[in-house]
Amino acid sequence: MSSLKKAAARALPLWLLLICQLLLAACATAPKPVTCPLPGKEIDTLQSPISMSVKAGDKTVGGRGYLIYKRPDRFHLVILSPFGLTLLEVYTNGDDITCVVPSKDTAFTGKTTELPDENALRSWALMRWVADRPPAAGPLPGSRECLTHDGRREMVFYDKFGLVTKKVNDEGDQVLYRDYADVNGTAVPRTVELTNQRGDAVRIVFEEPEVNQPTDEAALSPNLEGLTVLHLSAFTGM
Repeated sequence: MSSLKKAAARALPLWLLLICQLLLAACATAPKPVTCPLPGKEIDTLQSPISMSVKAGDKTVGGRGYLIYKRPDRFHLVILSPFGLTLLEVYTNGDDITCVVPSKDTAFTGKTTELPDENALRSWALMRWVADRPPAAGPLPGSRECLTHDGRREMVFYDKFGLVTKKVNDEGDQVLYRDYADVNGTAVPRTVELTNQRGDAVRIVFEEPEVNQPTDEAALSPNLEGLTVLHLSAFTGM
């Protein structure tokens, strides 16, 4: 064997080793494919830190907080200051709503429809509709007309996997569901964007959602002991 061939033969294992190392490095740095969650398993409870923005008229507020939900229509929303202090707590049970302002030792109670027009929470009345179980999908992707829990007509839009992407009702209210993630086998939209017929908007981003876990009953009911309780019409906190 010539000296050139001998040199090439000695170099071959080195080239193979280098190629293997490059392939292994590529495998290690390549992003893992995202598993697309599939519909089927329903959300009965949800607890998550959130970031939130609310717009009503020319007023916009936003911040971070926490949300607890229990089907069909119980919510507990906590809005925090940048320093972690509780600015506002909102409890809803059906059409009943209680807003607690800890810094004033005051709570405001009434019906969601009684929120003042200038209040940024007035679109919160639609959260029951946002969280309603969707009907079974038809041909995918596509849409389906059906009735809401209170008898209103709505159009529900689905993607190719059967996940709901949008709902629109006859009054012109609209909700978008984005960025689905698989949370313990349940398809959870990480972003929900709600716009009502008047142009009020709520955007919620769920940061670390936990679904279908036990919820503490006390966390869903306001404790009004020691608080001054006023009618909801007096609430102008948001």
